[in-house]
Amino acid sequence: MLPTSPNLTGAAEINANAFMTLSKLAFSNLERLATLNLNATRAVLEGGTAAVGSLSQSKDVKNPSKVLAGAAETASNNATEYLKGVQEIAAETQKEVSNLLSSYFSPHGEGANPSAGWLKGFEQFKGFAQQITDMTAANAKVAGDASARLASSAASLAKKGA
Repeated sequence: MLPTSPNLTGAAEINANAFMTLSKLAFSNLERLATLNLNATRAVLEGGTAAVGSLSQSKDVKNPSKVLAGAAETASNNATEYLKGVQEIAAETQKEVSNLLSSYFSPHGEGANPSAGWLKGFEQFKGFAQQITDMTAANAKVAGDASARLASSAASLAKKGA
């Protein structure tokens, strides 16, 4: 067995606790994002169903642009709300991660001689936080692209109906 110093053992314990806290934070915010995605999907399905129902009951079959314009506006509002939710979750996650890292690593201060375990723990946190940031950015990009396609198709439908 390798000899361990109290400093190395303490650093390993701090790293393990910090990693567990960061993992809980990440899963909590991923759960919030999944809930937001489910709610957005539900809103899209309900809006689409309502639009199809309105179209089928419309008396002016040759000019469906009024019905489609209302559906497009609702969909655009839903997409905007979704993007706001994603941005809110991303900002809160970033703030929580920053606070966590500050609370665990600021006691070492400038000029401190961090152990190898502390440096390795910091690198793991940095990589984990980067993965969370990348996932959030990818979700925001997908939502933005979907919103742009929706707005584009709504505009083309409105032009066809006019």
